[in-house]
Order: sequence, then structure tokens, then C-alpha cells
Amino acid sequence: MSINVNIISGFLGAGKTTFLKKVIPNIEGKIALIENEFGDIGIDGDLINDKLPIREIYAGCICCSLVQDFKKSIEELALEYRPDHIFIEPSGVGSLSDIVKVCGRVSENSQLDIRINHLITIVDVSAFNDYIEDFGKFYLDQIQNAHIIFLSYLDKVDEKEVEKVIFKIKSNNEKAFILKDEWYSYDGEKIVEILNAIESCEIALKDKNLSMPAGKVFSTLSVANPRIFSEKELDKTLESLKDKECGFILRAKGILELDTNQFVYFDFTPHHYHWEYVEECKETKVAVIGSALKKQKILQCFTRQTSKILSRYSKSTLLK
Repeated sequence: MSINVNIISGFLGAGKTTFLKKVIPNIEGKIALIENEFGDIGIDGDLINDKLPIREIYAGCICCSLVQDFKKSIEELALEYRPDHIFIEPSGVGSLSDIVKVCGRVSENSQLDIRINHLITIVDVSAFNDYIEDFGKFYLDQIQNAHIIFLSYLDKVDEKEVEKVIFKIKSNNEKAFILKDEWYSYDGEKIVEILNAIESCEIALKDKNLSMPAGKVFSTLSVANPRIFSEKELDKTLESLKDKECGFILRAKGILELDTNQFVYFDFTPHHYHWEYVEECKETKVAVIGSALKKQKILQCFTRQTSKILSRYSKSTLLK
């Protein structure tokens, strides 16, 4: 059986889950989803249609430490659900070129006919220059190996800055289709029309020399059953995550309960944050990814002494 694979890449907080929520309901045929969370708990899977077959892979990247879990997830989805399409949302710190290679190995070593349809990378234009400076080749790998590039947070920078970012993207990947419009305002049907108008990609990976895998660069902290917040407390807490006393937090996200008995999903990066109400909640939880995280300071933001805490740390060194 032939399965079309679409990989939705992008650095931490670029908008991958928002993209999937728009696109998936408008794709023809049977669909399955693989979510890869670098931390110890999954959050994005709770935000996607719960009727969709989903496999969540935690605590690492499918491009390096979790290759076998990834292979098993693809095979199980293919045999159990026989989907026409599998969407893959890798960890925001995953290497796109390595993920493509893993997909190739899965196809070669199984009876599955896996065909990569689109390699999509979402680029946060407001954070582009900072991430280029801080993470260099590690960050560029997702851009250099993309087939389609969608730009997010265009409203955060002026037009001249957007054009500068596009020029830098083209200098690293001259062949990729770049959507310059604000796709956030598009409905899913419109985005699917754009994707259908673009031919399937031809795999031609750019050479890369990454200094080390993500597990050696970033650290994570996960909190199950965080405390209850008021709206004011939540805003204050998210603002405080910019404080270097918490370490260098690149991404924090989670589902929290408010003192009004409502639930919210929050999403934080150093450049922007927001929260929104969610109708249903399976469980409250928080995931933080960054470098040199200050565990106790972050826990003070989200927990009481009775909260259950899960943490995983690795040596954190920024790549230049």
C-alpha cells in the first residue's frame, strides 16, 4: 500500500500545530498523525481532533534517539488504519534532513510504500534573526531541506524586515516555494488548495554538519497537575518566563485550569505568547524547553508542593 507522508517542520513555537488544525480536516482520504514531543509529556495531541488516529512519541527526537519508536508508530498506523496520508509533526528541535532519512529507512526495511509528498517548514519571521545567531546550522537545517515554507507572525515585524528574512531564506534554499501571505487568516480549505497546486517534492537533502543532537543542546522540564491560576496570574507568569532567572526558555506550552473552572491552552516563546480557552481538557500539564533552565524558579511559577513533577535534563550548550 502507498502512503503519502507530509512532514510539518519548524522551530519551537513557529505554528506547526495551528497549521495542522487548519489543514487536516480539509484533506481528502483517511489521515493519521504522528506527534513528536521533545519533553516527557504530550500536549499538542490533545489539541487535535480526538477522532484522528494519533501516535505521540515523547522524550527525544524521532530523528535520533527515538528512531525505533518512530518506525513502530508508522507501521502500526499503516497496518491498523490503512491511511492515505500520514502527517508528521516532529519536535521543534528536530533535524528535518535526519527525519527524511529515517522515513527512507522505514520504507526500505518494511513492506510499506512510503512516499514523502511535502516537506513543509514554518518560519517565525519575528524570531528568525535571533535563532540564526543562536543556533546557526542547527536552525537552518529545517529551512535548507524544506520543499514549502510558510511564514508566521508577519504582523510582528514591518514589511522591510519580512523581505530581509525572505532574502536570507532564499539564499539558503532557492528552490523552495515561499508563501509570503499571512496564512493564519486563511481557512484550511484555502491552504489545502495551495498545497495541492504544488508538485510533490523531490528529495535532495543539503549536506549538514550539526555539532550535536538536540538532546545535548536543550533541556526540558515537564509538570503534571500544575496549580490553578487566575487570568491575571497567568498573564503575569507568562511575562515572567522572559526573565533570565528562569534560564533561557525557548518554548513553554501547556493546558491549565483557571479559578473560573475553565481551561486554557498557553503558548510562550521569547518573542510572543498568548493563551486561549479550550472546550475540553483531558489533563492539565506544562512542558518547558530551553537551555540552562532554572528548575526551581520555573517550578515556583507552576506548582504547589503537592504537584507531581517530571523533569529531564541534559547538558545545555547553545550552538553558534
